[in-house]
Amino acid sequence: MKTYNGNEQQERRRNRLIAPLIYFFAELILAWLILSIINFSFDIMAWASWSYIALFILFLYSANKTSKIYKRQKNLKPA
Repeated sequence: MKTYNGNEQQERRRNRLIAPLIYFFAELILAWLILSIINFSFDIMAWASWSYIALFILFLYSANKTSKIYKRQKNLKPA
């Protein structure tokens, strides 16, 4: 998609809805895999208590990052 800003023509990115969600879930799955390997168990109920805190912090980090992506896309006007 191309836009004209007065001086030159620039390429614009399209608003994406699905791709940020895919990256969000991929980050959560990666965090779950790493914590599962550290705890020697893929069962979340068998994890140590610090692992729940780590998973919650990683969830908040990924959710914050994804929300910033959607907020940045919201400010774009359709070309």
